[in-house]
Amino acid sequence: MGGNAFGELLRDCRLSAGWTQDELADRSGVSAHSISVLEAGRRQPRLSSVSRLAEALGLDPRRREQFLAAARTVSAPARSAVAPETGRPRPGAPCQLPYDTRLFTGRPRELDQLLALARSAPAGSASGMVVISAIDGMGGVGKSALAIRAGHRVRAQFPDGQLFVDLHGHTAGIAPVTPADALDWLLRSLGVPPQQIPEELSTRAALYRERLADTRTLIVLDNAASSAQVRPLLPGTPGCLVLITSRKRLTGLDDAHSLAVDVLPDTDAVALLREGAGPGRVPVGHPAADELVRLCGHLPLAIRIAAARLRHHRGLGLQDLVDRLRDEHQRLAHLTDEDRSLTAVFATSFASLPPDEQGLLRLLGLFPGHDVDTCAVAALAGTDHRTAERLLESLLHHNLLVQRTPGRYLFHDLVGLYARSMARDQTWETDRNAPLHRLAEYYQDAAARANEHLARRTRPGRRPEPAAPAALPTLTDRTKALAWMRNEHRNLFALLDHPALAALPSFTVSLSADLAAFLLLEGRWSQAAALHQSAVTAAATAGDRRGEADALCDLGRARHSTGDYRAAADLYERALAIHQELGDRHGEANDLHELGRIRLLTGEIREAAWLHEQALAAFRALGDQLGEARALCDLGRARHSSGDSSAAAELTSQVLTLYRTMGDRRGEAAALHDLAYILDETGDRNGAGEFYQEALTIYEDLNSVQGVANTLRGLGRIRHAVGDHRAAAELHQRSLDACREAGSRHGEADSLLGLGRARDALGERRDALALYQQALTLYQEIGSRPGETSALLDLGALTEQTADLRSALTLHQQALALARDTRRPVDEARALEGAARCALALGDRAAALAGLEDAVALYSRLGSPSAADAAARLSALRTDPAPAAEGRQPQRSTSTWAQSTP
Repeated sequence: MGGNAFGELLRDCRLSAGWTQDELADRSGVSAHSISVLEAGRRQPRLSSVSRLAEALGLDPRRREQFLAAARTVSAPARSAVAPETGRPRPGAPCQLPYDTRLFTGRPRELDQLLALARSAPAGSASGMVVISAIDGMGGVGKSALAIRAGHRVRAQFPDGQLFVDLHGHTAGIAPVTPADALDWLLRSLGVPPQQIPEELSTRAALYRERLADTRTLIVLDNAASSAQVRPLLPGTPGCLVLITSRKRLTGLDDAHSLAVDVLPDTDAVALLREGAGPGRVPVGHPAADELVRLCGHLPLAIRIAAARLRHHRGLGLQDLVDRLRDEHQRLAHLTDEDRSLTAVFATSFASLPPDEQGLLRLLGLFPGHDVDTCAVAALAGTDHRTAERLLESLLHHNLLVQRTPGRYLFHDLVGLYARSMARDQTWETDRNAPLHRLAEYYQDAAARANEHLARRTRPGRRPEPAAPAALPTLTDRTKALAWMRNEHRNLFALLDHPALAALPSFTVSLSADLAAFLLLEGRWSQAAALHQSAVTAAATAGDRRGEADALCDLGRARHSTGDYRAAADLYERALAIHQELGDRHGEANDLHELGRIRLLTGEIREAAWLHEQALAAFRALGDQLGEARALCDLGRARHSSGDSSAAAELTSQVLTLYRTMGDRRGEAAALHDLAYILDETGDRNGAGEFYQEALTIYEDLNSVQGVANTLRGLGRIRHAVGDHRAAAELHQRSLDACREAGSRHGEADSLLGLGRARDALGERRDALALYQQALTLYQEIGSRPGETSALLDLGALTEQTADLRSALTLHQQALALARDTRRPVDEARALEGAARCALALGDRAAALAGLEDAVALYSRLGSPSAADAAARLSALRTDPAPAAEGRQPQRSTSTWAQSTP
């Protein structure tokens, strides 16, 4: 049985029962339209529908088997004739998919999702409804290409046809297609004569759903403007698959599967460029290819336009095109060809926005930073938080903004260029720079509030309290303040460089002061130094003597952190002179304290102690408990450095009590850390371990990654000192991991050094050497000369053990030069001692004697515990005319405790 045998048999059975098509439809649940199509032989019968029809007709067993056999005879050839990729639809069925471009690249995850949906279409969605995928993404990202590629891949699964309609939701010069017009096209495509298409939208939609009922049809609705536009175009029963593309997120389609399409990853973007440009135009591995796709924002349309220019203009080289696209002002103009334009794509997206969203997009074009939150946008737009959030979310839904982090919004690079061009052409309020001034005021206030939780110095009355902006972030504790600073510091620096704000010296001075603590905490010392130098200049130009002095002090702390102690001391002295001239006792106290820290590091211990005593008295007179605690802490370090460990412990105990009285848990943890350090240096390992453990508990409670890292490093030193080198290595590794998590490069280098010492002690010299070299490189990169000195000393000591004595001598001499340049007498003494060991082993007894004498003198002046051992070796060298080179373990440099502790 073949041809239209099944249709004829169905018609005979229906007529024998005396039923119309409508009556059979009522009894079987198969639509009258489907019955009509089956009887006419225009559709392959679905076995599920055949069974329902046989049941409704009440066929006897013989007739039922004949009925089912006829259906199988029709269906089987159709299924076997359809190949997965190239099968033809049922004869007469519409096949309207556009051609599948050869330049389609990547998208394996997205394609897999769409193919999986196609497989589920016969059974419908989880709720038994038609399967719908709403594909959204910015203009030019390749949504249509993806839908068309998927459509061609699944054609064989939809033998009743593939319908395609461009809804022109974002087409320049063309209004979006109305649902009624779209239905007219779709019904004609399904074979409905024009005169039979109803006028009323709801009736037209009903006929459309009836025609699609019990069919397996693919419908691609491309370039949709809204959910309302596509809702009447959706089938009503399972079996069909609908693919919708739109630049807007169609959140009104509750039953749709959402699929957001992003720009291409690097590999796929370069592959698309090479394929589009043609053979030989983009050599494999050419570095300019990576830059070109980056300048195209990894956007497929932009890459295809760039590739077409390379393909059709043989005189245009890859590097030439890159050079042209580097100009931001002309980039969009270069990304245009005969009928494609990035500017036109973005313009149609812009035109579809409501007026308020258009206004905000223009304003965002003024924003000089990176990503932005609702509070900053509220300030920029002069509106409230709720309105700013609503408008931002609308732009996000239109795929004109991107959200990589919850609560923060940014432009795709090319959309940002378009927005900036719109901003340049816009006429603003009376003052064109008013939006930026509002933004600057907001950031000034927010940065000051964040700094209150980060700063460890008190600077009261630094500036008048600004008027609070309408929207402010929640900055109630240190964790929130630090997170805000990490999110916003790039924006703050971008604002500082903006020409419209460069003429406001108070803005530079204010942000310099409020960023100081954060930049030091994050190890951004070079950035801090440049900012504070700008603030010094701005304040001096404006005649702001107090701002100048504060900026000089902040600049001194940045120089201090990089080991440039001479420059730091000079800056502190200049700041001190101005604060004394102004009668600013608080500024003077801060300067005295910072200058005392430098004197301690340069070995001028008595002067350091005197300066800290002066600062302590000033802080007490001012009632500044935080300053008092910090001065006491550093006075204790001065006492310890002079050999008076008991006095140091007593002073640090007072600091601990003071912090506890203030309820300052961060300060409490720092004091516990310092007490542990003192006990460690004096040999009380058990007491040191207990204090380190207490400090660690507090730092963990405070979620202070840096504090945890520092304390783990201290515990590692203790385990190392008692010979438990494996435990020491584990602790230093944990400290290293924590420092890397916190982004603390100085802490990372210190941890690498501690881990290297543990590996060295375990006999793992190759690992130790690699760790020392990593630490040295990192210290050099961040400009930490004290750290560089420590690494050189450790490398020198390790090299001594390998018998490469001349290289070891060179390393000790390099360390000696650095120690002298940075005025670090302890490291100077150790370098002298190491060089003396090498000289003695190389047979230069005179050089060894002179170096060891200088080392003993320094150790003795500093009251160092190493003085006695060094003096004993010196005595032996003097009395023994030719002492043997002893295999004595070289002395290790200790941590830069006084330098690195805040």
